[in-house]
Amino acid sequence: MPIAAADLISRASKILQDEQHIRWEVPELLEWINDAAREIIVRRPAARAVTDVLTLAEGTKQDLPADSVELLDVVRNIKADGSTPGRAIRRVDRQLLDDQYPDWHAARKSGTIKHFAFDERSPKVFYVYPPAVAGAKVEALYSQLPPTITQESEAIDMGAEYVNVMVSYMVYRAFSKDSEFANGTVAALHYQAFIDAVTDNNQITTAFSPNANSV
Repeated sequence: MPIAAADLISRASKILQDEQHIRWEVPELLEWINDAAREIIVRRPAARAVTDVLTLAEGTKQDLPADSVELLDVVRNIKADGSTPGRAIRRVDRQLLDDQYPDWHAARKSGTIKHFAFDERSPKVFYVYPPAVAGAKVEALYSQLPPTITQESEAIDMGAEYVNVMVSYMVYRAFSKDSEFANGTVAALHYQAFIDAVTDNNQITTAFSPNANSV
C-alpha cells in the first residue's frame, strides 16, 4: 500500500519540531521523500520488486526498462499473446557458456529462451541463450524506482513497512542542511538508523542478485 506523503511529512516535522514548516518547507521535504525511496531501493532492491513481461530485442544482450534499478530474476517464457506461460528459464554462469560454447552469442535465434546470465557490474543488463528473435517475451522480476511525487497530497509507491525508514532519512537530510538549524551529530544518528534498517549485515550488497546462489 502506498505511503501518503502528508503522513511522512507530518511525522518528520514532529521530530524536527517544525510542524508549521517554517525552517524546512514542504517542497524540500517532498524531495527528501523521493531521495529516501531511491536510496532504499538501491540498498535493498527487493524493497520495490515488480514482475513484468519484457519484450526482448534480437540477440543475446537485453536491457531492463529505464526506471529499473537491478535485475532480480528471469522466470519463464511468455507466449506471443503476452500472458500464456511457457518454458521455465534457468540462470547460468556466463563464464560457463563462454568456456563451453564461445560462439553462443552467434547461435541460431529462437523464440524460446532456455537460460539467462547476469553480471552485477551492469545491473540493468542481462544476456539470454539461445539468442532471442526480436519480439520474444519473458517474465522478469526486477527492482524499479517509484514515480516521483511533487505534491503533499500524493503518495509514494512504497510498502508501509518503510515509513519509519523514510522518516529517518528525511530527518537526517533536514539536520544536514547547511543552515543555522544544522546538527551534524543528530543527522548522523538518524542516518545510521536509516542504514541499520535497510542493510542486513549478514548479506553482501549483491544479496538479491540472480548470482547470489549457486545453480
